[in-house]
Amino acid sequence: MPAPRTPFLTSARGRLLSFNLLVVAVTLLVCGVAVWGFNHASRLQEQVQGQTLSDMSGSMELARDTANVATAVVRLTQVVGALEYQSEAQRLQQTQQALQNSLNHLAHAPLASREPELVKRITERSNELESSVTRMLELGHRRHLERNALLSALYQNQSYLHHIQYINARDGRVTPEARLLTEMDRLILIAIQTPSPKATVVQLTEVMTQLPAHDDSPLVDGILQDFTAHLQQLVPLSQLLENSDLGISWYMYHIKALVAFLNQDINQYVQKVAQESLSRTDQSHKELQSMIAFIGLFALLALVITGFAGWYIYRNLGSNLTAISHAMTRLARGERDVSVPALQRRDELGELARAFNVFARNTASLEHTSKLLKEKSTQLETTFHAMRDGFALFDNDGILVVWNPQYPLLLGLAPEHLQRGQHYMSLLKQVTPLQEHILENLSRPLPKPQELRLADNRTIELRFSPVPGRGMVNVVLERSERKALEEALVHSQKMKAVGQLTGGLAHDFNNLLAVIIGSLELTSSDSPDAIRIQRALKAAERGAQLTQRLLAFSRKQSLHPHAVSMKTLLENLDPLIRHSLPAALTLEIEAQHPAWPAWIDVNQLENAIINLVMNARDAMEGQSGTIKIRTWNQRVVRSSGRKQDMVAVEVIDSGHGMSAEVKAQVFEPFFTTKQTGSGSGLGLSMVYGFVRQSGGRVQIESAPGQGTLVRLQLPRAPAQAVSETLPEPLAVNSDEDQLVLVLEDEHDVRQTLCEQLHQLGYLTLETSDSQQAIQLLKDVPDIQILISDLMLPGPMSGADVVQHAQQHYPHLTCLLISGQDLRSSGQQLPQVELLRKPFNQQKLAQALRRARHQ
Repeated sequence: MPAPRTPFLTSARGRLLSFNLLVVAVTLLVCGVAVWGFNHASRLQEQVQGQTLSDMSGSMELARDTANVATAVVRLTQVVGALEYQSEAQRLQQTQQALQNSLNHLAHAPLASREPELVKRITERSNELESSVTRMLELGHRRHLERNALLSALYQNQSYLHHIQYINARDGRVTPEARLLTEMDRLILIAIQTPSPKATVVQLTEVMTQLPAHDDSPLVDGILQDFTAHLQQLVPLSQLLENSDLGISWYMYHIKALVAFLNQDINQYVQKVAQESLSRTDQSHKELQSMIAFIGLFALLALVITGFAGWYIYRNLGSNLTAISHAMTRLARGERDVSVPALQRRDELGELARAFNVFARNTASLEHTSKLLKEKSTQLETTFHAMRDGFALFDNDGILVVWNPQYPLLLGLAPEHLQRGQHYMSLLKQVTPLQEHILENLSRPLPKPQELRLADNRTIELRFSPVPGRGMVNVVLERSERKALEEALVHSQKMKAVGQLTGGLAHDFNNLLAVIIGSLELTSSDSPDAIRIQRALKAAERGAQLTQRLLAFSRKQSLHPHAVSMKTLLENLDPLIRHSLPAALTLEIEAQHPAWPAWIDVNQLENAIINLVMNARDAMEGQSGTIKIRTWNQRVVRSSGRKQDMVAVEVIDSGHGMSAEVKAQVFEPFFTTKQTGSGSGLGLSMVYGFVRQSGGRVQIESAPGQGTLVRLQLPRAPAQAVSETLPEPLAVNSDEDQLVLVLEDEHDVRQTLCEQLHQLGYLTLETSDSQQAIQLLKDVPDIQILISDLMLPGPMSGADVVQHAQQHYPHLTCLLISGQDLRSSGQQLPQVELLRKPFNQQKLAQALRRARHQ
């Protein structure tokens, strides 16, 4: 049966509605009190502003009118004309009347009743100012009359003077007093133009005393007497004018002083107004604070009432609602023993609690199972998507069921190309064409691990694992980086082994060639077999060049790096290279300018560039085109991550190009694509070894039918280095009778070297043992030169013997010889002259000459 209906006022909705009505009523009451308080504060502020502005306006008008009076007085004293004087006098009277009006306004201001003494003093001084202005106006009027009288007398005297001058000019008389009359005319004119002409009148009187008492002409004599009589009246008139000027000046300064005193009083009045304004503002602020406090107290009371009502609602409704909410939260967290309160209430909360209790019982039974399923699903999904390798599941028939995002990416397929229901063989055929042995392996029920080379040159590995009762799992692994490292390691080991082999062979051949070349040179040129001997000598020298190329590949040749300007080097090589090219081929050189100098052996670099150009020429045989040589500055990043400045040199041709297989073998010694007998196969290997030994890199870009680009990256020369210039060859100068100690373990080489030294005029001692050589140096003080091979049997090398000799016999000249690069070993070599085998007699003599000059 339905539950009995709860009365509205006792229900939860009725209580909440009552609380809301109470809050609205209290809010309206607080707003009404606040509006009343703000209106009262606004009226108080308007009253304060009205009183303050009235006082301030009166004081400012009084100060303005006082300043206008002072200005009008000064202007009045500067006026000369009658009309101007009358206008300025009227303006002064108007200014004085405005001052009286401002004073009356000030007397009725609100502050005047509180400052009677200050207002009285301002009034008295204003009255005194008015009296002084009136007296000054009267005195100015009198001065104006006196000046008019003086001007009238001056004009009368001027007419007498002009009359006398006219009579004299008419009668043609030349009198001694003509000059005096002219001077008096000038002084009268000055007196007319001067506001205070007393000094000029005195001068005029002094000049008058110099005139004769009588004149020969009766007419002139009569006029002269009248002129003298009128002239004597000027002195008292000018004195009266001066007295009036003094009086006016006194009143002007007196008025200025009164204005200054008035300004002080007005400033004091303004300060009083400001203080009164501050006082009124403080009072208004206090009243406003009181009003705010009242409003705040009333609002606090309303807040207390509202809070009490809210507390009641919370106690009656909120606490039970919160308890039900907490119970729901605990149930959502998975707690099973949840007790729901308010089951016995007869309102909406009771109905909610009872309904929730039923829901809790129905939900608790599913919680444990859902939790376990979610954990397993999350773990599997996270692992599936986080795998770096590709993962796919195929059923027993090889049909694709599910895969992770990495699977199509590693296979090189777009994600939309994978669909459920594909067979794994058809899927792999989309990746790359399958060879027969690969197809046979993948066709098995459980294929073995298989590597595939994709179209984008990536290498992947496919692994298959069975899933009992579900099919198999295919895992795709990225193997490109590992494959590249394996190939690079194999190539590096192969090149290292070949380099060691060629270096050892070249060292042994150099010793043999040293004996052959030395012995052939020692043969007399008068021998009947001289032609055959020269032919054998040239063949031995070509063999020496061949071993030099082998040493270049094995990076064991002797290099002498210098700072080399690439632009200058290419300009020097340009004629030689162009001469070596057929008419169908052109040479183009592009050199960056300015460019960095390269730190390189200039002779070896020239040989390398010529070698590369000749290879380009052979690659373009039967074609027409351009061989381009480019050089520019380049900043590269080494494998260690370090940045290095390098100078790049490129030789570019448009020949038939190279396949990937040829490009992989191109640096191997004796490898050539030319016909038998057309090349030795040591050109590029020599370039590769020389550049690598110099600290640079060699790169080749080529494809069949697209030509070849060979790039040499050479180290940049240090900043302090200068461009290398090749030294002039030293002349062969033998020093006779010098004793040379020869230390060489090869008997034939040692004997040949001694015979060469004998022909150069040296005496020799020879030994093959380092300890015996040290003993000979000790026992034979006449030894002046030590020549030692670098590689010796026993505990001491040639470098050790030379270091011992330098320490104990500083005067001794030392020379080191070897069949390989003398600086290639890890040991620290002494700073002596170095000579590489095989060498002829001239090179030996030059080396000894350089050794003596070190």
